[in-house]
Amino acid sequence: MAKIQYPKPLAKGDSIAICAFSSGVDKAFHRRLDTVLRGLTAKGFTVIEGACLRQEHNSAKQRAEELMQYLTDDSITAIMPPWGGDLTMEILPLLDFNAISKARPKWLVGFSDISTFACALTTRCGWATLHAANLMQIHPNDPDAYLADIFKAMALEEKQQLHQVASPFYQQKPIDYKAEPDAQFDFTAQSQWHCINYKDTRQIEVSGRLIGGCLDTLGLLLPSNYYALHEFKKQYAPEGLILYLENAELSPMALARCLLSLKLNDVFTDVNAVVFGRSPAINNNCYFDEYQAIELAFKGNLFPVIVDADIGHVAPNLALINGAVATVTANLSDGLASNVVVKTDLK
Repeated sequence: MAKIQYPKPLAKGDSIAICAFSSGVDKAFHRRLDTVLRGLTAKGFTVIEGACLRQEHNSAKQRAEELMQYLTDDSITAIMPPWGGDLTMEILPLLDFNAISKARPKWLVGFSDISTFACALTTRCGWATLHAANLMQIHPNDPDAYLADIFKAMALEEKQQLHQVASPFYQQKPIDYKAEPDAQFDFTAQSQWHCINYKDTRQIEVSGRLIGGCLDTLGLLLPSNYYALHEFKKQYAPEGLILYLENAELSPMALARCLLSLKLNDVFTDVNAVVFGRSPAINNNCYFDEYQAIELAFKGNLFPVIVDADIGHVAPNLALINGAVATVTANLSDGLASNVVVKTDLK
């Protein structure tokens, strides 16, 4: 049985590469970018900017070569893309996963299209990766505890734990960092996790190795050899998996088709629970919504299916370490979850 490889704990003086392997940052957002980079420097880290960072469009070859450079440079401790984008999938066949496997593991941080590669890096190479808020969201003055958890997670030693609880509120209004380069989170909408297939009153506790990300891209590749969850479970996760997913843009019907396709491809065979993040996707169909799509796909499943978790495109974001063992506990009443705790073990 192979072991998940955890990057060395991030400490002051360590180098963080800022690498745009999905979408770069055009000039209109440079004020925000400069602010968050100064925040990293103020924390005592050495910031290394990639050549693709400050221009919006770069070729797949450029993005892949730069990412490979940082992944195989053992002087770098973490890689933090500015944000996601659309076409990380394009660079996957250009990456040398054998060479990456021989390098010292680095933290890869972010969500959305970043998870397209992060998930493959964990399943193909056994590196732990961090699904969390994107760099462009990390304003140095923002007091959000979930942003602080990003750096707590990267500073952990193997066998240490990270404890997090569900947020009582979430960010309802999207932030335009072009118009508001100094904006911070403002969580005003009440949050409520719930379990769609457990309607009675009970306490649940479910454990497994974390793996997941943005369903818009992962949903197309989860049955492929880039992720190969069956092999990942055999090699790294005999205890089973907690699969977490978040929907950025899929309509309810597209979501249903995607999940049913994954079900038909036996993707959910090895999972102990599926956790969905809150979705910003617009629902124009009053007869079929996102919850009905999820219920349709998981009808008859015995493992818990949790929705509206703090994952993805509607902040805040839990710091979820792909490859680590997580235990989710909650009290359920009529499907509503309270006292939600997520404990992550680096083992």
